[in-house]
Amino acid sequence: MRACDIVHFERGTKQRYSLGPVDEVALAQGLSIFHESAAVLDAQLRRHHWLLASGLSYADFRMAAFLPFNDVAQLPLVDYPAVHMWHQRLMALPAWADPFSGLSAPELPPVQVYAES
Repeated sequence: MRACDIVHFERGTKQRYSLGPVDEVALAQGLSIFHESAAVLDAQLRRHHWLLASGLSYADFRMAAFLPFNDVAQLPLVDYPAVHMWHQRLMALPAWADPFSGLSAPELPPVQVYAES
C-alpha cells in the first residue's frame, strides 16, 4: 500500500489536480518499495489465488485498493505474474472493476500519462 500510495500520488493525484511536477526521487523510492513488496506478494500468490488460503477476503481488497487505477500509476504488475493474475481475478468482479456503476458522479479530471524523463 505504501509503495502504491507514493507512486499513485506522484503520477496520478499530483498531475490530476496540478499539485506540481512528479518528484522523481519520491517516485524512485515508491517504485523501489513496490518491487520489494511485489516480490513477497508474488511468492504468496503463487501458492494461493487469494491472499488467504481460505479464499477471497477483505485482505485482497485492502491490498489491491490502488490497482484499479494502475492505468495512471503504471506499476509494473506484469513483472510479477502471480500479482498480475491476482489483479485480473479481482478486476473480473464487476463491483470491483466498476464500483461507481449506476451512481451519478462527476468525471475525474484527466491525467496526462507519465513519461519517464
